[in-house]
Amino acid sequence: MGMYESPSEEDLANFNNEPMEAVNDSLMVGADSTITCLFLGNSITYHPVIEEEPAKGKRGLTATSVDKDYVHVLVKMIAEGHHVNIKYSILDIAYFERTFTKHSFEMSKLALAENKQPDYLFVQIGENVSQDDITDSKKYEDEYTKLLSLFPNSKRIITIPFWPQKVKEYATTNIAIRSHSYLVDISHLGDGTDPMNFSSSYKDYKMPGVGSHPGDYGMANIAKCIYATFNAMQK
Repeated sequence: MGMYESPSEEDLANFNNEPMEAVNDSLMVGADSTITCLFLGNSITYHPVIEEEPAKGKRGLTATSVDKDYVHVLVKMIAEGHHVNIKYSILDIAYFERTFTKHSFEMSKLALAENKQPDYLFVQIGENVSQDDITDSKKYEDEYTKLLSLFPNSKRIITIPFWPQKVKEYATTNIAIRSHSYLVDISHLGDGTDPMNFSSSYKDYKMPGVGSHPGDYGMANIAKCIYATFNAMQK
């Protein structure tokens, strides 16, 4: 990976520490049909704006604007590509990555999300899971599978973490199999093969770990990877 390495666990501990309300929004394109979506993730999906960013608005770190994080790019791709209206909610569940060894995910955490049982569930987590907590991945697999089982009527799409780590890649694959979820691999985007996927390719951030997050280019590529699967799911 050369100079582009995944952030340390110490760096990642500085993200997703503020309680945040869910985003509830919609993209209406004048279509006859409407679908609902729920996005659960960590700082790549939804995070407060860091002080170094001039553009405000909570979004996926480190998209330069709200409309350029992967969620909003993906929603637009789906709405326009399949001519469908979309009602969606976005929620940060980084706490689950850090506490799954002690606490199962509770539906009460979705209180502020309007789309609690969506047509489509998208889950992007794993990056914040500690190596100590996943030495034996069984607990993680069990708890993540339980989380997904709370959405029995949703079509579920989960991602392999952006920063590649073997144990997490294998565990997420097992989770997808156990839960009958669609699996999207985005780890090739964060392995350093294409440095343009990192926000550090266009900005020198002072806060450690920020520059390793996907910038606009990386966000667009994440959206495309997920859209490829969503697109194939449609009749």
